[in-house]
Amino acid sequence: MAIFSKETDFLGTLRKSSFALESLPREIAIPAISEGVKAESKPLLLATVDDIAFAQQGLNKSLSRIVEQIESLRRLHDMARGLGAKGADYALDYIREHGEVKQCLFPLLPLISG
Repeated sequence: MAIFSKETDFLGTLRKSSFALESLPREIAIPAISEGVKAESKPLLLATVDDIAFAQQGLNKSLSRIVEQIESLRRLHDMARGLGAKGADYALDYIREHGEVKQCLFPLLPLISG
């Protein structure tokens, strides 16, 4: 398929046609979906329906990790504030000195993901 300015113009028109489509990217990241398959990036103009589905799955996975981190940080903040910490206190030090950390068979979520 050749990419003509007509297709590029259509992507712009599509973005302008709906608030829900204005954030369409120029390129999508397609994660590796199986052993031996490399992750790739490709222009949206050349993306198949399956490419878009796999890109969505990759984004959803990233979003889930971000939401988990947000929730862990919220819980840590609430724990420190609940123990009386002030804004300038170091949260982990304050919790260690004033709180009780219970051992759990199933830890909630890691605080820092690398």
